[in-house]
Amino acid sequence: MNKFKINYVPQPDFSSCDEACLAMVAQIPIEEAMVVMRGKEGSGTSDFYKALKKYKIDYLSWRHINTIDELPPLCVLLVNFPTYTHSVLYYDGTYYDPEFGVFESKYEPNGEITHFMELYIDEIYKNKEIIVKIPQDFKEAFEKDEVAYELFQNLSYPERSKFLYGISHFKNPETRRKNIEKRLTELKK
Repeated sequence: MNKFKINYVPQPDFSSCDEACLAMVAQIPIEEAMVVMRGKEGSGTSDFYKALKKYKIDYLSWRHINTIDELPPLCVLLVNFPTYTHSVLYYDGTYYDPEFGVFESKYEPNGEITHFMELYIDEIYKNKEIIVKIPQDFKEAFEKDEVAYELFQNLSYPERSKFLYGISHFKNPETRRKNIEKRLTELKK
């Protein structure tokens, strides 16, 4: 099987970085991506989500980046520059920036990478073992429920990632704890 490959697509105008990222990951022409994303009202995050669904690309919504070293294999990065925000596609150690070009191993433009949206394409994960960092609150829950931990370990990478990070938007510790317990119960069904 051929490894998933990204063909670099530059953005045709200042405001079409999301469209270029979509074109690269969905492997479609930029013109098609612009039609799908913009419609009549202009593009936004919800338009990006809808476009990903249209091309059957599963995703997990924006998460804050703690360290660049822990990026998933395929994601869209949110980069803050002094006067605008910008989207960049990241795949397997390479940054595909629609405005500035392709960067191997280190992102060089002077912007701050703050968030990422993980993308799941089955072809990327077949026959590839990827370590998932387990947050402390999940570790504690798994220590109390070995059956759930065994089931979790048998999930594919995308499913493990979604399982852990699907509740990342819950900031209240008690709410998070309850949702983790609920996820463990659902896992055992």
